[in-house]
Amino acid sequence: MPWKKLPSCIILFLALAYPVQSKLSGQKDSFQEDLLISPLKDGKLLAHFQFTTLVDAGGLDGKDGRYAHYGLFPKSIGQIIDHHRVQELHLTFTQGRWQYEDWGYPVAQSAGTGVELWAWMKSDDSIESNWRSLTNTLSGLFCASLNFIDDTLTSQPELSFRPEGAKNSYNHNEKMREGTEVRYGILPHENVCTENLTPWIKLLPCKSKAGIATLLNAHKLYDTNYHSMAIHIRPVCQDANCTSQSLELVQTVTSVLDPVRESGRRDWSFSSLFGREIQSACPVSDRSTVTLLLPPDEHEYQLTPSYDTITERTAQLERPMAVYNLSQHTEPLNLQMKWNEDQFSYPLQTSKPRVYAHKYMTGYGHERGGVTVNIFNNMNESQDISYFDSVPWFLKLYLHTLEVSVLGKVNIQQNGKFRAMSVCLDKLNKASNLGYLDIVQDLYYQPAVDRSRPQVLEMKLRLPPDSVTAVSIEFDKVFLKYTEHRPDANRGFDVGPAVITTLLPAGDDNMASTVLELVANRQVSSLTLDTHTRQNTKVYTEILLASLPTPDFSMPYNVITLTCTVIALFFGSIFNLLIREFKVTEDEVEEKKHDEKGDTPDSS
Repeated sequence: MPWKKLPSCIILFLALAYPVQSKLSGQKDSFQEDLLISPLKDGKLLAHFQFTTLVDAGGLDGKDGRYAHYGLFPKSIGQIIDHHRVQELHLTFTQGRWQYEDWGYPVAQSAGTGVELWAWMKSDDSIESNWRSLTNTLSGLFCASLNFIDDTLTSQPELSFRPEGAKNSYNHNEKMREGTEVRYGILPHENVCTENLTPWIKLLPCKSKAGIATLLNAHKLYDTNYHSMAIHIRPVCQDANCTSQSLELVQTVTSVLDPVRESGRRDWSFSSLFGREIQSACPVSDRSTVTLLLPPDEHEYQLTPSYDTITERTAQLERPMAVYNLSQHTEPLNLQMKWNEDQFSYPLQTSKPRVYAHKYMTGYGHERGGVTVNIFNNMNESQDISYFDSVPWFLKLYLHTLEVSVLGKVNIQQNGKFRAMSVCLDKLNKASNLGYLDIVQDLYYQPAVDRSRPQVLEMKLRLPPDSVTAVSIEFDKVFLKYTEHRPDANRGFDVGPAVITTLLPAGDDNMASTVLELVANRQVSSLTLDTHTRQNTKVYTEILLASLPTPDFSMPYNVITLTCTVIALFFGSIFNLLIREFKVTEDEVEEKKHDEKGDTPDSS
């Protein structure tokens, strides 16, 4: 029976019953949707969609029925984390690489190219089976190849991938982390497409029928320089003492669009970027806002329609923001921004981020090689970081070749302790007294087991001020079995990125400096951030392509073809000689007789 034919009273009853179900279960659900848009220095445009769902967790330990009733929180996610005893989960689909040197740091935590999954789970005898079941379940839910994250791609970090967020319950109570372990897996070769976006959108309360999610046009989102889709689940505190807790589900979509590619100008609108407009806010959302980070000079652009302004102030930065509250807009919102310029001129020089890294292969040939990671620290003070790298088992690392050095500085390597020392810069010691600074504070290494687990290299490093620290190590390439090669064997094998984790203070290169929190408190015309507040930031390097010794897969085809040809010729000839019976036909006998009769008169 079509829904249009239902009486209006029944439709009204169904609409009212949906949010009431959450209240009857004793749980308080809340939903917020935000869109952050920021012009980038190279003419591109950042669009960050964030949807946050909060549910009162009650208690975080044990099965107390907190997932017995579902309102705004998606039931499929609640059943997954309850069944697999997951405490915190982060799943990210990424296509392309975030350009830290051109775009600064992203609003939300980015990830390397492909699919990344890591989760904190209850540590018991079934944790390994729960992890395998979790990857298979998420694979079916998001139509991805997460089931290929097996033991050879799974690692257990010791120094990295700590519980995220300042409000995370585990950061307030270390005892809650006891009895939990983290598992990490990555698929660098995984592609992201619309079949992953569709189930992701279905987790939203309003789907893509209303609210900011109506702009999620797959044809436009995937025609970008970079796009990332993520889901983050974690327990958070509702107050400063963390006496009450909630379960937070954050869904994000981040895209870097290029309006200059179409017209040579930076002009854009919702219609040109996404092919759609925002018709209305999601009816069940507590907050529905669109925020635009404005350039410092207001005479450079024209923005329509009118907006409210919030100013973010730090000691080094004053950044205005335009805020649109969708609940107050009765007409469709088609945000438009026009720049007062004939053509965009790319900047010749851009400011570098404070900490970033690059990873590349060294050596040549198919037998040996190496990998080097250059970590840049552009600050005038030393910076503590956490370095993580998971290397596949088919690249055999030699730990005695591990070298950590500061490029351009005098290095002293202490054999056996895997530490490097560096002479301090003259900027740090104006009295010309040379001191030594410990670079490697801690090191963890897990050797690989063939066809069972990868190698894990983790370090806590202290980067000298204004320096480039190089981490290099050599390896041997394993000769794989012919059945272990992919169909495109000559392409090579993808090696995941190295991950740099550090605490950075708020700055102009960090768009994640509580921008959305400022929007949430938009009743204040201006807010001042504490510059000493540091935020956990992850920096991902490039993924690499390792060329392993590859057999000539054309030889079996050549051998089979040649063998079949020889056998066919030999067998056919012998078969004909043995089976065929040669007889003289009647036509040949008559022709001979006729020839004999014709030759008789001539002979007389």
